[in-house]
Amino acid sequence: MIFGILIKRTNIILISFILLLNSFLYADSDLFGYLENRFFLINNPEIRWDNINEKFDVSDYIRLRLKYKASPSKKLTFNLAVDVYSFHGTIKSPVGAYNGAEDSGSNNIKIDLDRAYIDLYFKDFDISIGKQRVAMGVSYIWAPLDIFNRINIFEPKEEKPGTNAFKAYIPIGSSSSFTGVFATENDFSSSKFGFRGQIQILSIDTGITFIRSELTETSIYGLDLRGENFIGWWIEAGYFASPHSNDVKFVLGFDYTFPIRNGLYWLNEFFFDSSGEKDSSNYDYNHILSGDRFTLGQKYLLSMFRYSFSSFFSTSITYISNFSDGSYIINPSIQYEINQNILLSSGFYFPLGNKGEFKKNKQNLFFIWLKINF
Repeated sequence: MIFGILIKRTNIILISFILLLNSFLYADSDLFGYLENRFFLINNPEIRWDNINEKFDVSDYIRLRLKYKASPSKKLTFNLAVDVYSFHGTIKSPVGAYNGAEDSGSNNIKIDLDRAYIDLYFKDFDISIGKQRVAMGVSYIWAPLDIFNRINIFEPKEEKPGTNAFKAYIPIGSSSSFTGVFATENDFSSSKFGFRGQIQILSIDTGITFIRSELTETSIYGLDLRGENFIGWWIEAGYFASPHSNDVKFVLGFDYTFPIRNGLYWLNEFFFDSSGEKDSSNYDYNHILSGDRFTLGQKYLLSMFRYSFSSFFSTSITYISNFSDGSYIINPSIQYEINQNILLSSGFYFPLGNKGEFKKNKQNLFFIWLKINF
């Protein structure tokens, strides 16, 4: 318990103080980040138009993310990232990410110290200590080997929340490496640790992974492969062994860019999870709400097309399906770069098909996101 609290509280506060102090002492430092506003219009198609106040719900939130990096020497780098949120309407937290941010001032304002770590560079290895980004696997969205982060189908490439961890990276030659991670929350009983060896064989990036979750008493034996033979392809698979069950999860994915003018990009991922329910009537949505699970069924497919009309304007359409219950989501969207530092995104999420995981409440979602980098 003492060790976990020190990592989660005392060390993070100490590192934050050191980072701020370094901004005054060292010229080799940088303060940057972004400000974004996310507006949501939620429509319930089951409510009649004459009851428009109940048919539509409006929400938005503003997020300011400040990042700081300082390098007092070539062997040491300090990193800090703080998120400040302001919520308006029914949405009280970013969808699928940053759960547990602490309230400050009111229920609508949340402040989260999301990164606070140091990088140490040695001749033969690198070490990172503190609250940092930790990830395993090679998948685009489903990532069965990445037990350090949650799956967010609304934004697969979101900036994942930080994890209190010790990470070591050892390069071996020009195309091989070894990574070790130890992550803890409150005490050793909730710790997670893992090792990943990576090597390139016949132009195929190959990774072998072992991960242990003490909280769930689960050992994970993983393999991932990534290559390119006319199309890009990847495989990520894991065997999950625990006292309660033994399960298999795997992802098969590929992508290809069609030579149509500026290029039509196509990405697909199929995900199988033997621990999921075959019958949707057995779904327990509390597992989703608590974060114990990120999917409920066994078979999923993601397919996305993206086309760039120019260097600053693009459009995409994404299909995400749960084959186990017949529910799916259609997500058309557009992205417009007003300039190099300002991005405007807009689109819809339509839950369709049978009533199931992706069509539980039948609500359509329209969004407009504005992001300003600085």
